[in-house]
Amino acid sequence: DKSVGKGFEIDLQAWLTDSLLVTFGSGYNHTEIKDPTLAVAPCAACVVTNPADANGKVLINGNALPQAPKWTHNLTARWATPLGDAGELYVFIDWAYRSAVNVFLYESREFTARSLTEGGLRVGYSWNNGDYDVAVYGRNILNQVRATGAIDFNNRTGFINEPRLLGVEFKTRF
Repeated sequence: DKSVGKGFEIDLQAWLTDSLLVTFGSGYNHTEIKDPTLAVAPCAACVVTNPADANGKVLINGNALPQAPKWTHNLTARWATPLGDAGELYVFIDWAYRSAVNVFLYESREFTARSLTEGGLRVGYSWNNGDYDVAVYGRNILNQVRATGAIDFNNRTGFINEPRLLGVEFKTRF
């Protein structure tokens, strides 16, 4: 029949010192399916937690919308200091969090993706007004592995976030 959603979002940015910029974002999202007769076919090999109707389909009234985390948060910080005549040494860190999500319309133990926290770190040197940059970096530095989605073909196929990535980068603008 319908679904409803409500929530809020906030984004803040502040220079805490002349060389330290911090950003913060947070969001709350409440979604709900409102249809007491709506039923869908579930995964046959899953532990489904929704009640079933007389036809073996599961009733999803009251469930959250799929892939809709209740909470999201992000935080970044960039510190930089002049180094040499035209260069800058910098450190950048970022964090992102999302609460658990229901992967499909129905709820099941196998397809509820746990909360996910990912962070990145970059340390580099930029010179010639940013035309050149060399850095070492890491993504998913906690190496947290979480399901981020799935395919519902009765075989419990899921997919996960990117693994930890470490690297070196040289960048030029022209």
